[in-house]
Amino acid sequence: MSELSPMLNNESAAPAAVAATPAKPAARTGSGVMLGMMALLIALASAALVGWFFYVWQPQLVALQQQQQTLQNQQQSQTALFQSKQEELQQEMQQQLVNVVADWNNKQLEQLQSTQQEIARLQTQLDQQSGNVKGWQLLEVEYFLRLAEQKLFLEQNVSGVVQVLELAEQRLKQMQDASLVAVREAIGQDKHMLSELNTPDMHQLHLTLSALRQQSLTLPLRQSERAMDNQTEEEITEDAADWQSNLGLYWRNFWRGLVQVRASLPEDGVSLTAEQQISVRNTLTQQLLLAELAAMQHNQAVYAAAIQQSADSLQRYFAATEPAVQQMADDLVALSALQVSLPLLAPLKSPQLFEAYRQGTAEAELSL
Repeated sequence: MSELSPMLNNESAAPAAVAATPAKPAARTGSGVMLGMMALLIALASAALVGWFFYVWQPQLVALQQQQQTLQNQQQSQTALFQSKQEELQQEMQQQLVNVVADWNNKQLEQLQSTQQEIARLQTQLDQQSGNVKGWQLLEVEYFLRLAEQKLFLEQNVSGVVQVLELAEQRLKQMQDASLVAVREAIGQDKHMLSELNTPDMHQLHLTLSALRQQSLTLPLRQSERAMDNQTEEEITEDAADWQSNLGLYWRNFWRGLVQVRASLPEDGVSLTAEQQISVRNTLTQQLLLAELAAMQHNQAVYAAAIQQSADSLQRYFAATEPAVQQMADDLVALSALQVSLPLLAPLKSPQLFEAYRQGTAEAELSL
């Protein structure tokens, strides 16, 4: 029995050892459950954090959407206002052009009728003076003096008047008649009076306005589209300990890509379509043309208004920072300072003296 007891003890100890072996898998299963619970808790915490951020930023997102809608409504209203103002301005410009052209045509018709009457009268006198050399020369001088009066009061062309008076003076010199010295002195006085008038150079003014009209077709327009400032995104670290900063960077990058904010600018309300761009350029061209027509008629009020409207259109719709636009603005400022109207013109003395000479000559011939 003593020999069997150790064997029994060994046999009884073996199952105990075998029974203790399955304890290791149970410990591994418990650790897996703990890791799963921790992952679930982290996922729930992340979802709760994202929900909390969305709840906090939801009012601001709604406010930004409302602000964007308000800006769109303002832009639409400004576009409608621009179109209505543009139509009113075009109608006003067309009416002014019609009035100026009609006035110019009337004056041209009056001048043509007066010239035809003068030619008919001179033709009659020429028929009567055929064979008389002095009579022909006197008729030529009379024609030049009458033409000078017409250019002065109908055309208001001071430089043309001076040229015609010089032609009459040359004819009187060729005649070498002492009885016409008073008429020559009167012509000299008329030329001196005209030289003291402060009259603009109409030829240079015409060239300047014509060049500005051509330039207005290619000037750069001012548009509201602007490139946003490119901001460099912050890099996200790979360290798990920086999860809070990485989450904040993700959130900021998300909102930066969704909404871009910049300061409002005065030209944000200007966004011209292709038709509106053509209309703006045509309006500026018409205003410059109206200024040129008013200068030709020496109408200071219409000329100043047309130049001012041209400067306003240039400042409102064209890119002020471009050199070409700045140069045109400087030219318009210089043109606005010009006085295209003529001062009160006194009648010429030489035609009156020459007419008195002709009447005296005719009376002397009749007395003979």
